[in-house]
Amino acid sequence: MMTPLRSVKLHIAVIASGILAITALHFATPLQFVALHEIYQRLYYVPILAAAILFGWRGGLAASLFASAAYLPHIWLHWHHLQNIYALNQYAELVIFNVVGVVTGSLGDQIQRARARAEKTSAELQRAYSELRQTFEQLLRADRINSIGELSAAVVHEVRNPLASIRGAVEILEDEIPLSSPRREFAGIIKTEVDRLDSLVGEFLRFARPQKPAVAPASLNEIMQAVCTLIAGRAEAQRVAIEAGFVSDVPVIVIDAEQIKQLLLNLAINALQAMPQGGRLMLRTRLELERAVVEVEDTGGGIDPGLQARIFDPFFTTKEKGTGLGLSIAYKIAHEHGGSLSLENGKEGALFRLLLPLKD
Repeated sequence: MMTPLRSVKLHIAVIASGILAITALHFATPLQFVALHEIYQRLYYVPILAAAILFGWRGGLAASLFASAAYLPHIWLHWHHLQNIYALNQYAELVIFNVVGVVTGSLGDQIQRARARAEKTSAELQRAYSELRQTFEQLLRADRINSIGELSAAVVHEVRNPLASIRGAVEILEDEIPLSSPRREFAGIIKTEVDRLDSLVGEFLRFARPQKPAVAPASLNEIMQAVCTLIAGRAEAQRVAIEAGFVSDVPVIVIDAEQIKQLLLNLAINALQAMPQGGRLMLRTRLELERAVVEVEDTGGGIDPGLQARIFDPFFTTKEKGTGLGLSIAYKIAHEHGGSLSLENGKEGALFRLLLPLKD
């Protein structure tokens, strides 16, 4: 691919070569062929106009001066002493060369400025459209999460009472079953499954009715360090190396430390689940304008691009036994704090980015 500098040099070379070629035609054509000389004289306007359009008034003036300098010897040597009136017309033509070069170049400059403004406006409109689309998608997702949350709350209320009744009834029946009876094992299975359902229903309830953030000044780096400590054992068992990159200038921010820790722990556990055979888990903090940034990146292969748009939707999961609520809850926590949570594929795996505003 040709660089801009090489392209400019090529254009200049073509324009200069054109002017010299026209001049050579003048010298090579006998003087009696006046009509041909008239045609050659008009041909000078082609490279002059090309230079003016490409390089503005400076380029047009440079080309017209070069054309004048190249044409002047021909006028002086061949026409000045033979036909004074014709020679004067040629000298006047040299003046017109320069006028055309400057005027056309000025128009070319205006066209370039108008094009630059149009490109800038187009880029700004594209950026605004992209931001508007992203905001619309966030609002749509938030509305969908709220709707499902209300439905989940109603379902939880209707399910929890029967579960408590089932467990109580099983415990009464269990008391009447002899310890040696194999039926007692079935009673234990029922209680275990009821407890599992109750735990799942509790997770639905946390999603449907999350607690409002109990905000207080907290250190984001300390929260990240606590997350590293909590997952260290599991990471070591899976041969996952934890790489922490915390910048020291992240200030104390006003957040609900427990909720943010829950959010980050969820992301870290998801990352570990994506690397059952080992890998690297990168946890980073930094500042970006008026926001604190936390990044959780793994080397687990990333998320299918076709699924990324749904990854924060309630009950959507890529795991066999997942509930699909972990990332939805994390997403709600981020927005309850006035921040955002996003996903993209990094170099070797998924990269989750949490943005939190810096507040006084």
